[in-house]
Amino acid sequence: MSYICSTCSITVHKDCISLPRIIKFSRHDHCLFHKYFLQTRELTKQDCKICFKEVKFERGSYSCVKSGCSYIVHVNCALEDYRFYEVVERESRCEELYGSSSKSTQPSITRVVEVSEDGEATKIEHFSHEGHCLVLADKMEEETDRRCDGCMLPVSTLFYYCSESECHFYLHKNCAELPGVKRHWFRRYTADLDSRSFMRCALCKRPCSGFFYEVEGYLDVCLRCAEVPDVIEFQGHEHLLFYDFKCRERCNGCGADPGGEGAFRCGKCSFTLDFKCLSLPHSVVHKIDQHQLNLTYHDDNDYSKHLHCDICEVKRDRSLWYYCCSICDTSAHPDCILGEFPFLKDGITLSPYYGYRHYHDVQFLRKAEDYPNCSSCRQRCRREIVKCTESTCNYIAHFKCCWLRI
Repeated sequence: MSYICSTCSITVHKDCISLPRIIKFSRHDHCLFHKYFLQTRELTKQDCKICFKEVKFERGSYSCVKSGCSYIVHVNCALEDYRFYEVVERESRCEELYGSSSKSTQPSITRVVEVSEDGEATKIEHFSHEGHCLVLADKMEEETDRRCDGCMLPVSTLFYYCSESECHFYLHKNCAELPGVKRHWFRRYTADLDSRSFMRCALCKRPCSGFFYEVEGYLDVCLRCAEVPDVIEFQGHEHLLFYDFKCRERCNGCGADPGGEGAFRCGKCSFTLDFKCLSLPHSVVHKIDQHQLNLTYHDDNDYSKHLHCDICEVKRDRSLWYYCCSICDTSAHPDCILGEFPFLKDGITLSPYYGYRHYHDVQFLRKAEDYPNCSSCRQRCRREIVKCTESTCNYIAHFKCCWLRI
């Protein structure tokens, strides 16, 4: 059944009569208005900002009415999943919603203790490190491999360090200044910044330490994934990539199934990337080579010896990503270079609450002394292990072996 206008002959399905006139869509700052016709000045070919296919104006669409903003999406793309939009009953609410989506309501710095002559905060108190002040610095006093306790990446550029000499806590300046509350395009609700020694990111599926945004009270998103926009330009691909929550194609970076949360895909070819590969560092330093190793997207060399990983000595899939030195021809799997769990803090203590196969607290360690046998698989433990904190218990296991599921 459909309805037809006797004046202009527009035809509308019965279900489409009740389409919401205004929605607040999680992937755009402004409200979107439903239109059956666009103004003459707008009648230039435009692609949907979700699926990147052409919008047929005669079939209606949701578009932004803000001056200078050309955001437009298909009706079905906008309303496909209730988690991404909310219905706006009154147009007067649009400015209120825009204000809440564009501004942080809570700073993560709880108090500025000292400032420099130019107004920069040089000493602060931060929600993630209560009891001690953090001091601004631009370089380490000694050459050590320190990681930011927010993003778990190596400390670089400006950073804060704990004022207590025995406390090795570090935060990039950018991480220290993150908003305490923000809107993330992945859901329609606000996300709250929190800090934890252990969590599992809902998007990249990696176990992580440090800062994360909690969405809807149950979705934990690590900082690396939280910074990824819904449409990206990727240096390893010539076309734009857009997020598709229904995508089930295997990732071109690692070959894995993206799982239930979707992935980024190209609208013009069959290229797909999951969040895990998008969060890989573009360059790293590793002891197997004196030079910097760069993330490489395709191997054109089919010489069989060249395709073996220089760490685990297992043959690589030439179509999948790897790290290599362009000078020495050193190459290795990403997991061999970074470890399977690169964003977990060395030395953290986990409780049985998290569901692993042991009844005491365990400590995560990046390296194993004397290569003991794993209590689960009985193979040698070389790195990334858990060790029981009880002095009378000899439990040691690979980190991935100690879980009921991982």
